[in-house]
Amino acid sequence: MPTIFASVVTAVVDALNAGTPVSAQVHRARVRPGASEWATLVVVRLLDAAMEPFAVQGAPYNVDTQLAVECYARGSAGQAPDLAVDALLSAVYARLAADPTLGGLVSDLQPINLNYDFDADGEPTASATLTYTVRHRAGNQSLE
Repeated sequence: MPTIFASVVTAVVDALNAGTPVSAQVHRARVRPGASEWATLVVVRLLDAAMEPFAVQGAPYNVDTQLAVECYARGSAGQAPDLAVDALLSAVYARLAADPTLGGLVSDLQPINLNYDFDADGEPTASATLTYTVRHRAGNQSLE
């Protein structure tokens, strides 16, 4: 069985790919940047987790996991890269806000930070990284 941490990443990737995917390229823990022919790219990766044990021996942990959802977009003729990434950022945010429990897997998915960067690959590329706190539990014997 995968850990709850791997399951959270899987659930976020699945949510971003559900129905009409937010991008043709949604990856987990991918090394950046994307291929030059990709107009957009979304990368979901774990950052860290703070685990708080219960006072009862053997009880599960309350966990706050930090997760980054990186949105990359290339500008095109007549469109600045910050406007290209804005559309992708909006789609990602709306998709994850629609079900902040990830189908009941977690207690909450809260956006806590947004960071921008530009020209990640020598082309007119912008990135917007949403950082989320994912509140959930993990077993103390298996981290499931």
